[in-house]
Amino acid sequence: MHWNHRLVNCPSDNGGDDFFVFKEVFYDDQDRPEAYSNPFMGGDSIDEVQELLARLQKALTQPVLHENDFQGD
Repeated sequence: MHWNHRLVNCPSDNGGDDFFVFKEVFYDDQDRPEAYSNPFMGGDSIDEVQELLARLQKALTQPVLHENDFQGD
């Protein structure tokens, strides 16, 4: 299992309207999104915060996931 930051559309958090949120997304052994959580958005040093910003920038280059992608089979 691995994780990364992704942008997830969570309309249930916004009365049914689109609402894009950075999340930590966890993947199963077949590399399918399995779960997400709210990301920790800080660090113990400026370098860690810069690494976080780089991961968030990378998330913006990936397709947006939808909260329904995590409803299970």
